Amino acid sequence: MSRFNIFHETIINKPVEEVWKELIAIDDWEWNKWTKLKADSPAAEGVKGKLLASYNGDEEWEKFDFRFGRVDESEHLLTWIGGVGPKDILFSGYHTMQLVKISEERTTLIHEEKFGGLLPALGLGLPYKTLDRNYLLMNKALKNCVEESD
Repeated sequence: MSRFNIFHETIINKPVEEVWKELIAIDDWEWNKWTKLKADSPAAEGVKGKLLASYNGDEEWEKFDFRFGRVDESEHLLTWIGGVGPKDILFSGYHTMQLVKISEERTTLIHEEKFGGLLPALGLGLPYKTLDRNYLLMNKALKNCVEESD
């Protein structure tokens, strides 16, 4: 556990199924200027890929290895995991995006990342405040994307 863990909730005024379609379409995250997930197959547990991070949303990307954790359409859950060092001792990140149905036309997006390892414990490894801002911007961008589609 790290003091830099991130958690955001955003209300989206669209049905959960519509938001899920946009979220799970990782090859088409045009709405997301901060994170891209590149994999040779659709999101499924165990599939490995490259995470591209643009800290300023300016298309300057850093690449990281990742693998999908649990992906569950019935729970509208998308997770991915990354780490550095043997058994991720230096750094680990467990990223979760989950949709929760509020009503027929409203959805809550729960977006969080839990960090572990030596680097986060020392406040090193990533620009955590920037990531916190970017995850909120991702939520807002997904909300705008689905709410403006029709």
